[in-house]
Amino acid sequence: MELYFIRHAIAQQLGRKNDFTDEKRTLTSEGRERMREATRGLHRIGVEFDLVLTSPLVRAVETAEIITGTLGLSKKEMKQTGNLAPGASTDELFLEIKRHAGAESIALVGHQPDLGETISKIVQGNGGLSIELKKGSVCCIKVIETVPVLRGSLLWLLWPKHLRTLAKS
Repeated sequence: MELYFIRHAIAQQLGRKNDFTDEKRTLTSEGRERMREATRGLHRIGVEFDLVLTSPLVRAVETAEIITGTLGLSKKEMKQTGNLAPGASTDELFLEIKRHAGAESIALVGHQPDLGETISKIVQGNGGLSIELKKGSVCCIKVIETVPVLRGSLLWLLWPKHLRTLAKS
């Protein structure tokens, strides 16, 4: 199984437009366009998803919708989960991933620092590895074992500018 950790695209600053509520922050028009381009870059290198799991926060859902729409996935291939919300339990996320054992490729759309810490736990085992994901970045992990916990190898990490360059080539 391959897991693709995707940080949400550029979102509005906290303010009046989102009722000063972090959960309601939407993507900016620049964030939407850059994410579309980055997703075209993923398509260009042959990335496909069997399932897209996303944080329920608006900016992550909007990012997941751009990904599914650009890659031509159906709405039933995208599911919101509280296990990708900021501060959620990594153990619960791992259990959820294991429930989709038949999937070969799962996108996980969420937030920093949680995504970086989750990647570190899978790759290193203890969360001590620092993984920085810029907004719109994608990190691919090859899962090599699921019992007793998820373990894997980091295959690649591409920042949005790299993905946008791939889309244009």
